[in-house]
Amino acid sequence: MKENTIILYMEYICDSLMQTKEVVRDFLKDLIPLQNKATTIELIGDLGSGKTTFTQYLAKELGVQEMVISPTFVIQKRYPILNHSQFKNLIHIDAYRIENPEEIKTIALEKDLQNKENLILIEWPSKIKEHITDSIKINFDHVNETTRKISW
Repeated sequence: MKENTIILYMEYICDSLMQTKEVVRDFLKDLIPLQNKATTIELIGDLGSGKTTFTQYLAKELGVQEMVISPTFVIQKRYPILNHSQFKNLIHIDAYRIENPEEIKTIALEKDLQNKENLILIEWPSKIKEHITDSIKINFDHVNETTRKISW
């Protein structure tokens, strides 16, 4: 680890959608975009743990006008961002259906990763881990049927 490196761990317990929305606001407030490539966020958690809900609230906070749904069948959806000085595109990837990491080449991920105006959120990132570097990892855990733990 480099000298002067600061590691910040945040953990939230959410038992309502309003609390999840507040977590998204806190996350965005502290998010520092990368200066030379896309800012990539890995969304890690089981089915139904809140990854897509988090993405929906994040998109809304950034001014995305379209309804954000999980791109499970199309793998990737791209949305214009209206309310951010650096990010111009939100790219939402759901790698759940990917069986071979080479399949990701069909969506031009390598090119998108090089554009510093892109904010890329990836559900099921373990399926394409060899393509992801310098990412922020957000973990989503079931506490019970209505409560989730979100941490990074």
